[in-house]
Order: sequence, then C-alpha cells, then structure tokens
Amino acid sequence: MSESDYPYTLSGDGGDTLDSQDDIGPLSQFRHGAQDRRLLELARLDAGLAANNDFDDKPWGLLYRALTDSIDVSPDDFQLVYPSTRWDWPTTQAGFISAAQHDFCATAPRWSAIGAYVSSGDPVHQAYQQFLNVIPAATEYPSLRQHLHDADDELVVATNHYTLATTSAASAYANQVTDNEPCFSEWLGRSGGRGYQARIVAAEAAMNQAQAHYSALVAQCDADELGAAQRRCGSDDFHVRLADLNLIKMAKVPDWQVEHDAVDWVARVQAGHGPAGATVGFSNREAPYDFGRSWAGRQGKIRQLFWQVRINGRWERIDEFEFDNQLELSLDFQAVDQVRIAPGGWYDGEFARSMIDGPFVHGYSPFGDERGQAVFGEKGFFGLVKSGMVVGYKPSFSIRTTTSTFRRFANVFKFATGLRIGPFTLEAEGGSARAGWKADPASLSFTGTTTSEVPLIIGVTIAELPNA
Repeated sequence: MSESDYPYTLSGDGGDTLDSQDDIGPLSQFRHGAQDRRLLELARLDAGLAANNDFDDKPWGLLYRALTDSIDVSPDDFQLVYPSTRWDWPTTQAGFISAAQHDFCATAPRWSAIGAYVSSGDPVHQAYQQFLNVIPAATEYPSLRQHLHDADDELVVATNHYTLATTSAASAYANQVTDNEPCFSEWLGRSGGRGYQARIVAAEAAMNQAQAHYSALVAQCDADELGAAQRRCGSDDFHVRLADLNLIKMAKVPDWQVEHDAVDWVARVQAGHGPAGATVGFSNREAPYDFGRSWAGRQGKIRQLFWQVRINGRWERIDEFEFDNQLELSLDFQAVDQVRIAPGGWYDGEFARSMIDGPFVHGYSPFGDERGQAVFGEKGFFGLVKSGMVVGYKPSFSIRTTTSTFRRFANVFKFATGLRIGPFTLEAEGGSARAGWKADPASLSFTGTTTSEVPLIIGVTIAELPNA
C-alpha cells in the first residue's frame, strides 16, 4: 500500500505524522473559535455601555501612564485590569484551590494594555492542552497512524461538546452577573448555574476520556518530549479540587502557584511589616497616553466608565469629573506589591518554548498565514498568561476640581457610599460622612480613604506564549 493511501504527510525524520492533508476531520471549535469568543465578550461589555457611549476614556490612559511611572511596573508587560477585582482568596488546605483564585489565575488575559477581566474566559490550561494536540506525533506503524487519526477525530468531537457547554454557560453567566461577583466557577455551584455545571461535568468527563486515549497513543510514537508533556499535562499529581462544596462534582483543575497567601499578606501589612506604599496621580490637562508604547502595541476602547459614584445602592456616572479639564487626581496606597503567579507542574514551559517555530499539523502555523490557523499571538488560541499581579492596599483619594465642578458634585458626595476611580472601588461604609470623607470648598477638593480592608488587584504582568 502506498503512502498516499494514508491521510498523513511525511515528517522531516522520515516517520509519518498525524497531519491530514485530504481528510481534515472535524473542526476544533475551541481552537478556531478563540478569537470569536473574545470578540463576543467585548461585544457584551460594549452593550453595557450603550447608554454612555459619549464618555471619555482618556483618564484610563493617564492612569496607566501614572502607574507605570510610579510603581515598579513597565509598559513592556503591564496590563491594567478592570473591573475592580478583590484579592480576598481564602486559605485552602493542600490539594484544594478556591474558585476565585483558580478563575483569576487560569483565565487568559486580553491582548490589550488595559483589559477587562472576565472570569468565564478561555483558560490557559485548555489552550495549552490544545497546543499539545496540534503537534504532530511521528510513527512508522500504519495501524498506529490510523488509531491516532481516529482518536484525534473523537477527541475533537468530545472537545467541541465541552466547548459548547462552557460557552453556553458563559453566555448565561454574562446575562446574570456583573463585575465577576461571584466568579464563574462559584456561579456554577449556585442556583443559576447548577444546570450548566451538570452539562459541563458530563461533557468534560467524555473529553478527558478521549484525551487520555489520544495521549496514550502519542506515548507509543517517536515523540518522547511530546509524550512526556502530554503525561504531565494530564497527571493527577498536578491537579487540585475546587474548594467549594457546591463544586464537588466538578473534575479536578490544573494547579496554580501564587507567591503569597492573601490572608497572611494583609496581616503583615496591618502589622507594619508589608511592602511600601505608593502615590499615583494625574491631571486631565495632560496629553493622552500613547498606547503604542505598551506591549500590546495599540489602544483598544476601554469598556467601562472611569468615574462613578454609588448612591442608594446604584452606581451612577460622574459627568462633572469627566468634563472637567482642570481636574487633578491623587491616589495613595498604604502598600503596593507584585505577587508572582505561575502554572503548576502540568505546564512544561521549556517544551512550549522549543515549539515557537512548530511544526504543527496541517491547518495550523505558529502565528497564522493564509493556509493555517494561528497557534500563538493575538489571533491564536495559545497567546498570553499571567505571570504576576500587582495589588494595592487601602487607597486614599484626593480629587481637586474647578469651582463649578465642586459645587455641582458636593451635594451628591454627601450621600455617596462608594466611589469608583477607574478599576478601583473605594468603599464608604455607612456613608461618606461616617467614613470620614471630606468635601473642602477652600481647596475645591474631595478626599477620603476606603473603609475596606480587602486589597485590590491593580493589574497583572503579562507573559507572551510560548516564551512564558
């Protein structure tokens, strides 16, 4: 039987690879739909601002520049995240991880210097597994080649069912929840998400079974490094349980390592043994920030209001601050720190880096071309991972305005129970007066300190794959 009778091409070493030219098989919805899912998430965020499409997003760039100028971060790898994300992950026993910690660490960041955190986004570990699955496995045995081909088709079908289940759940989650409260995994354990959890559990069990079968066949091929990476990725040794009892039926998740425990970090700061503070500020008189200087290379529209006040339990836009060209902002954090984040032992970074130039199976190329789907980069499915997060504790604010702005906002300020400045939520428990917030007509300024003891995640440091 000739080589053309098999749906595989020859690899450079003379062995045959799982690389179909004539029989492409089922299309992977996860790999080929990654960019569409990201665009859909942005469309949902845009829909929330439909009534506020005239707002000014210039302050976001000014804040980004102020942060990179004032704290130890660089536009080469820093992403300012929104909405406000609390770092209050509970301490868990060995072998477990909180849902909030898992979702934040595992969700791939956006390709933007300022990016929305959506806890239902594509997880890095699934993208990594799919990256491993498009690396060709060579073998000289025709029967094994056919088994690989069949197993790959079965795996793609099973993965598509899982992708459909998670995408449907993410859509329902977006319709029910704002600002990731609760995060996606926690929501799956609550009344609104339990039905979706059951579908995800069933689909994931079938996908994991198909993946184990495929990986076992790869281990029989002439691809020792790929086989080892597949084993590590699927090894139970590097997976943990979600700590929420309502998620006990969910499969184990790949582990993530965080440098500090949130509870211990706060205790050290409150005892005076934490990292130093920082002051960040800007004026609306400053020129807009050039996002071409950042790692992402361009500016995307920011899909959240910068200035908001909470009155009677509802967040309202602060028009006065947006249109005051003389406004000056100063934010003082009692402590600011960078906390490292890293995937657990399931991830083989050295092997991933070795594949920056491929090869990949037919229909895929490292950064995309007219013949293939991108694996890496902005258009790929395996693009970015968080390498750390920047956290700030106990911010105080000082906002200096013009006379007209001060007069218009002073009365509203009296009834405020919270203030949003960009991604930061500053709490005024019991109201602004009880919280000690002040409106000073002599200096035309509003000042105060959040009453919350929970640190805020200011942003993240970005590592671009496969070089992470």
